[in-house]
Amino acid sequence: MNKSFDFNPLPKSLSISRYYDNKSSFNKIEPGYLMSSEIRNNLEEFSKYILQVKENRENKQIYIKKVQEIISQQIDIDYKELKISRNEYINREKKLLSNLILNPVINLKLCVFMSYSSPKGQVNLSKSDCFTFDDIVASFESVSRTYLDKNTYSKLASVERGEVSDSLRYDVLNRDNFKCVICGASSHEGARLHVDHIIPISKGGKSIPSNLRTLCERCNVGKSDKIEDLYVDEQLLKNQKILLCPKCGGELIRRHGKNGDFYGCSNFPKCKYTQNV
Repeated sequence: MNKSFDFNPLPKSLSISRYYDNKSSFNKIEPGYLMSSEIRNNLEEFSKYILQVKENRENKQIYIKKVQEIISQQIDIDYKELKISRNEYINREKKLLSNLILNPVINLKLCVFMSYSSPKGQVNLSKSDCFTFDDIVASFESVSRTYLDKNTYSKLASVERGEVSDSLRYDVLNRDNFKCVICGASSHEGARLHVDHIIPISKGGKSIPSNLRTLCERCNVGKSDKIEDLYVDEQLLKNQKILLCPKCGGELIRRHGKNGDFYGCSNFPKCKYTQNV
């Protein structure tokens, strides 16, 4: 009978881990909104998870009904011939059945783990939460709507901004030689530099090195959360040679260490892969 049921293979739980080197970002972002952000960035994947869990639930109801029909069948057994008591036979039968009965995943959960460490390691904070399948479905339905409510959008935007850690901010500034990529103003000339999203968060932009650039305050204010010059953006992306980490798939960023420049994974400290320049 088991061969006639094809349950979807699913993990019992999913996990999201985020490390922050900025305490303000860590304090502002709650696990629930980090979950929603992850779902928004992977709608197709979570859509499959939800569909497969629901299919498993429906099929398990049919499966359990079939199992109960088999168990309830009357069979004439000569316990004396088997040299075993009725109760012992029933116990052995239950144990055998428990090993044979399929147990598909019907309650997927998602756990979020967040941590913060101060630059010198004197302060270490963490927070976490686990969400049920119903929580996942509710979050999916919320973020997959064409228009998000203002509060939800605000929280998701704060999660995306929180991905720009102090370390990533420095890497982008260093990559752009501490100069505005539009007008060329540098910090040495007194310009106040910002790390800006090329494709704005409001238009689905991500906080990854290839979508970040250095702008002076004047150019950043003039940009005003719009993709103002496609030529500049395209040229910037072409000039940025994107290298991927062979271990985790994250982007490799050029960094400077004691022994000179090297490429390090953007997912550090979770991934510590390095590569010579």
